[in-house]
Amino acid sequence: MPTVADPRFAERLKSLRVRAGLSVRKLAEQAMYAKTYISELENGRKPPTPEVARRLDEALSAGGDLVALVDSPQVLTPDDDDRLLYLARHPRRLDTATVGILSDLLAAQRRLEDVAGAAAVHPAVEAQLVLVEALVADARGRLRPEMVDVAAQWGQFLGWLNSQLRNPAAARSWYGRALEWATETGDANMIATALNLRGHLAWQAGQPGAMIGLSQAAARQNASPGVTALAVQQEARGHAVLGEAHDVDRLLDTAQELAANRAGEPPWIYFFNGTYLRLQRGLAYRLLGRYPQAIEHLSAGLAGVPAEQGYSEWVGYYAYQLAVTHALAGDRQAAAAILAEVSALATATSSPRLGRAVARALQRFGLSADM
Repeated sequence: MPTVADPRFAERLKSLRVRAGLSVRKLAEQAMYAKTYISELENGRKPPTPEVARRLDEALSAGGDLVALVDSPQVLTPDDDDRLLYLARHPRRLDTATVGILSDLLAAQRRLEDVAGAAAVHPAVEAQLVLVEALVADARGRLRPEMVDVAAQWGQFLGWLNSQLRNPAAARSWYGRALEWATETGDANMIATALNLRGHLAWQAGQPGAMIGLSQAAARQNASPGVTALAVQQEARGHAVLGEAHDVDRLLDTAQELAANRAGEPPWIYFFNGTYLRLQRGLAYRLLGRYPQAIEHLSAGLAGVPAEQGYSEWVGYYAYQLAVTHALAGDRQAAAAILAEVSALATATSSPRLGRAVARALQRFGLSADM
């Protein structure tokens, strides 16, 4: 469940800035954000997170006015909290309602990560999995498959968070638990997803061979069209790393055909659509050195991202790729402008990974975020 900002936030931010006698650039410097990000907040084109509202409140000495206009998501009701506390003490009292609460809580955590970043949700998800594991250990009878199914989804998500935070050993371990639980229930979609995400770890480790092999294994699992498409496009990226252009185009076209016939998709690939595939195609073309095509697809993909995901950590990664592509194509000014945006996003989502990537790109291409 994403953070919800009062529509008056943009107007109130501008009013407070003007009253304080600050220019957009000066406020950006004081709050340590990019000037363009402040402008987009004031124009209502970017949604603020609670952390952004807090820092702007402090910079403007606004006494909590901006924080009050940004609500943190309400994940659980008091009754839900009480039920989970009771189950923590009495795990054998598991019931269908509790499984539903855990499923809803996981969906909310996934969407919270979209706006707040992996670092913000990791501690809570890690703590919540202690309860999930205890419930799985004691689950039996007709409720066990339901509980194990939800547990696999929690394990997959914690694996993803650890991969984003560059904790590969923990990510690999949790993907393994998700695979184990999914095998118990015979969930082809989660089995394929866990294998595919192990392939993503291989991508992060610079191992295209393993990335391709695990992606192919995921695609063989008779999963849904969307889950299979994710595996196929990831295999395409592995071939792009190796410069195998024919395989890249063939596999990306196959992924697009699969995505066009999606049906019965699992909830954890809610982000997957034609926009995501276009971003993937742009990334693959960048790796192949097809810079004009890469810029076209990355730009179109970023423009098509839904508003509620538009300032998320994973979107920042593709914006970073677009900036690098512009730099490689010789457009230093466009690259610097986009990197300034990514830097602001890295701060807003507390993403050291994005922050380091921006710093490396600025140094590599001799750029300044103020260009």
